[in-house]
Amino acid sequence: MCRICICSLALVLLSASMVSAADPYVSAGFLKLPTDIELGPVSSVAVDSDDNVYVLHRGEPPILAFDAKHNYVKGWGTGLFKVPHGLRVDSDNNIWTTDNGNHVLRKFNRDGRLLLTLGTEGKPGKGDSGFKAPDDLVFDSHGNMYVADSGNGRIVKLSSEGKLITEWGSKGKKSGQFATAHGLAIDSQDKIYVADRNNKRVQVFSDSGKHLANWTGFGNAFGLIVIGKELIVSEGDIHKMFILDQDGKITASWGDPEMLQLPHLMAVNSKGILFITEVKGERVQMFKRP
Repeated sequence: MCRICICSLALVLLSASMVSAADPYVSAGFLKLPTDIELGPVSSVAVDSDDNVYVLHRGEPPILAFDAKHNYVKGWGTGLFKVPHGLRVDSDNNIWTTDNGNHVLRKFNRDGRLLLTLGTEGKPGKGDSGFKAPDDLVFDSHGNMYVADSGNGRIVKLSSEGKLITEWGSKGKKSGQFATAHGLAIDSQDKIYVADRNNKRVQVFSDSGKHLANWTGFGNAFGLIVIGKELIVSEGDIHKMFILDQDGKITASWGDPEMLQLPHLMAVNSKGILFITEVKGERVQMFKRP
């Protein structure tokens, strides 16, 4: 074969490899705020059933609300939080937060009114009496809540009223133990996924706490979200995102320190827009499928 033909073939193969290795998500910009509000380190984001977006950051006011078109609406919670960390919306569109520093969960309505506090402000608890540095929470199809109680090395399952149903885990490296139960995700079958940060794995459990699997190979898991049949993992140490299939196999990845600055917890809206919080970037970046 002539040298020109060989070079042409090489270029075709290179182009094909570049297409197949294309990022599974591309940036769609950032949530924008009025000039009088400055974002601190951003920990979490959530989306309600109307595609309104809520952001939790380490600044004042700590909870920020945006409408479905990503216009800023209001903020609340000034003076309440010590270390804002996790943020989720339940099936009734109530907004739940975890305060890692004050050891409590808080429930707000969409107007920002505080409805419930679980745990004792400023006092770490154990068993059914409270929490120690809670990081994240998710809700199952029955309305039950699962809390990543990181300071106690456990997952706590609560009823929708906040009553203890069961708990599992302890500090350690064995299956079912946690270095830091940091981020949570749940799928349509109510399987629970735990970002076991510092053990560099995701652990998978049934809704009753039965250990099902350990998934590794992506580094240090910070945040998790299930979208369809995929689990997306944020790796804050290397500023990268990973996509895993239902067997825990890595199928794609994207990101670098220029694109993402310590990606943390995530949310997705009904249009498939993925919101990723950035602790060091102090922003919320939106991603979409290309």
